[in-house]
Amino acid sequence: METVNIFELLGTTGSLIMCASSVPQIIKTYRTKCTDGLSGYYLAILMLGMSLILLYALYVKNIVFIFGNGVSLSLTGILVGLWYRYRNKNKKVLELEKGEM
Repeated sequence: METVNIFELLGTTGSLIMCASSVPQIIKTYRTKCTDGLSGYYLAILMLGMSLILLYALYVKNIVFIFGNGVSLSLTGILVGLWYRYRNKNKKVLELEKGEM
């Protein structure tokens, strides 16, 4: 096997792992409808970094990084949407709990 093919395989595997890494958090956030522990700053910085890498990948026409970062950016966008949707809900629950005590 050529060295180039090995590195393409490593890059593809890494991209797939990176894509899959956010799926458990998306599932947990959706099921619990709770975003405690998710930082909006973290998600924003992560999306910025992925966007810049995607732009670079488009420039160099690297299909592995275009695909990997495109999917990861989309999945992180879903997580941002869930964070935005449920963050106010968590605050309301805390306020209700404080009022009951």
